[in-house]
Amino acid sequence: MISRKSGFSALVLTFAIAAQAAHAQFGVPWTRSPSVTIVAKGNDPRIALVEAAVEFWNRTLEGAGSGFRLGATTRVDQSIPEDALQKASEAIVGSSGRSSLPLSDLLGGVPGDLVVFLANTEFVSFAPPFDRAGRPYGAIRGPNFPPMNLPNVAPNVIAHELGHAMGLGHNGDPKLLMCGRPAPCRPAEFQSREPRMFPVAEPELQQLLRMYPGNWK
Repeated sequence: MISRKSGFSALVLTFAIAAQAAHAQFGVPWTRSPSVTIVAKGNDPRIALVEAAVEFWNRTLEGAGSGFRLGATTRVDQSIPEDALQKASEAIVGSSGRSSLPLSDLLGGVPGDLVVFLANTEFVSFAPPFDRAGRPYGAIRGPNFPPMNLPNVAPNVIAHELGHAMGLGHNGDPKLLMCGRPAPCRPAEFQSREPRMFPVAEPELQQLLRMYPGNWK
């Protein structure tokens, strides 16, 4: 997520290893190619941005020599649990690392390995805390709230959150895609008159290769 205290990474990593989770969480790799479910209400234009972010990461993984890929995307048209996502974001940004909300109820019968909610309200975008079944999900801030309404910001925020979902943490370079707290990085720095995806750091590419080598299956 874009805003989060560094202690959260250690907390969720410990939890993931203890639970022997089958998905990535800050250094813990997926053991299968995860399908991505996009939950949006109506014809949300950000659906295409999520699909493009998946393609971006798959091209990046291919270019790095990794055998891992994010799986197929599916769209679910339904109301967004705005209040629950706001509370989950507040809990995570407040460094507790996990919400007290019944997250399995939040996900309900939504299919897929990784669920991305396209919200319409104001909160800090995040990805991915665990629900009770161990499925990660993330949520993207409403498109009408700064800085999401600035050019080029939304695609990079979405790709940033998918980077977390594959196991990457934050770095401290505002010129890179995965910059985030505790560094003074803000999503507004993704603003650009020309559409472009911010780059992935070489050490992060090497981390992805260690997690997902060329013979990954």
